[in-house]
Amino acid sequence: MLKPGKFLALTSGVISCLFLIINIIDIMTGIISRQVGINGVTWTEELARISLVWCVMTGASAAFWEGDNMSIDFMTRLLPETGRKFCGLVAFVIEAVVLGVLVYYGSLNVMGGWTMRTMALHIPRAVPLMSVPVGMGVFLAVLVARFFGRGK
Repeated sequence: MLKPGKFLALTSGVISCLFLIINIIDIMTGIISRQVGINGVTWTEELARISLVWCVMTGASAAFWEGDNMSIDFMTRLLPETGRKFCGLVAFVIEAVVLGVLVYYGSLNVMGGWTMRTMALHIPRAVPLMSVPVGMGVFLAVLVARFFGRGK
């Protein structure tokens, strides 16, 4: 059985891949429709943007779980073990606070987006906006699981 952090990271990675596939198919549809002269396919650009945003936001936690995030750690390697642990704790607190703020304000943004519609697809603006609180919420859960050793 998968541990919670690994399960969340794996699930978010699969979802991210699905959004990438949607994005690629959508972009190819837009290109082909323009080449054959069909000008009525106006929704492809909007769907490409939305699927790419969802791809990035859902895939961030999977990349973090695998250690593919950017970090500058050349100074912490010079520290003794207690110094490295302290820096890890400080980094965890900062990351958790930033992700918590993104989830909170992203959720507030979503609340105001249900009444507005997108231009081409005519879906609520909240749908693309939800990618931030959902993606960063999963990221926060993976961060906590990784920090407390419930993963890898």
